[in-house]
Amino acid sequence: MLVNFNVAGDLANLLLSYLDDNPLKNNDSEIAALRTKLSQYNANSRMPFTDWWHALEVIAKLYQKPYIGLEVGAYIQPSHCGVLGYLSLSCEYLAEALQRFERFQRLLYEGNEAFTQAQGNLVTFSWPFDYGYSTRESDEVLISSMASYVRMLVGNEDLKPTRIGFVHIKPKDITPYSNLLGCEVEFECKNTYVSFPVSMLTLKVEKADPALRALLDQQAHALLDVLPNGDHFEQQFYKYVLRAMQDGKPTIDEVAGYMKMSSRTLHRRLEERQLVFKELLKKTRQQLAQQYLKEGRLTLSEIALLLGYSEQSAFTRAFKQWLGETPLRFQKRLLD
Repeated sequence: MLVNFNVAGDLANLLLSYLDDNPLKNNDSEIAALRTKLSQYNANSRMPFTDWWHALEVIAKLYQKPYIGLEVGAYIQPSHCGVLGYLSLSCEYLAEALQRFERFQRLLYEGNEAFTQAQGNLVTFSWPFDYGYSTRESDEVLISSMASYVRMLVGNEDLKPTRIGFVHIKPKDITPYSNLLGCEVEFECKNTYVSFPVSMLTLKVEKADPALRALLDQQAHALLDVLPNGDHFEQQFYKYVLRAMQDGKPTIDEVAGYMKMSSRTLHRRLEERQLVFKELLKKTRQQLAQQYLKEGRLTLSEIALLLGYSEQSAFTRAFKQWLGETPLRFQKRLLD
């Protein structure tokens, strides 16, 4: 059931941002209690869905707005999305950013995961309910956040979804939905969904965030240790190894495709430099893993996904083979 799952602790700051920008004159004690509760979560923690739902319920009651989730979602920033925010900012085109969202969405929230479907001139993200339904406010935050985030990534405030659907009952007044979302909205749907025009996928990502840029710099510094004197070809190779890892497909075929050559050609060019793909991938993963653990900003599951592992357990086994100890033991030893 969805009640057994969590959302990212970063999302607590999304709610705090809304509270900061919309101060209330009354209900000081309730606001203070809510702030205290939300402040216990940080970038390396997880918030139970029950706490997330309760916080949204309290905010809806305090502000007496039945569509509060739409307003909260409009406050979304990359920093509220943790590593998923960083990954979207490192993409060149919106299509790639949305693919990253689909792959890494469980870092932001667990349980029901969106699937993508392209049909005609629309691409649709739809959330099934394999683990049960979320609350109306939570679904509104999700959809509003996604619509706002897409606009922010491409730097176009006029960009709107084509159509949005909610599973909850149609409210008496749907004007706030139309006004805040800027598109056709339907209710009592089978799944919660949001549709965008396919043409939007080719838009370039324009947004830059200095705070999250640090993670990208972290990767670059780690790679300098792996390849201190690489030529242009090797620099490009490592750039695309990173991309392949983030896409969850760190294979020679995938990297060769990014570099617009056959895997046989890539193998030959590496061989000319007395380099072996599997050894380079292993060394890159090891170097980045150690760097991430030293920095301490990412959870083990986030590190695992960034390195191209489908599960945290696979990353832990690999790390133990590299260094003879688990990632947690390695990190703890650094802090002792």
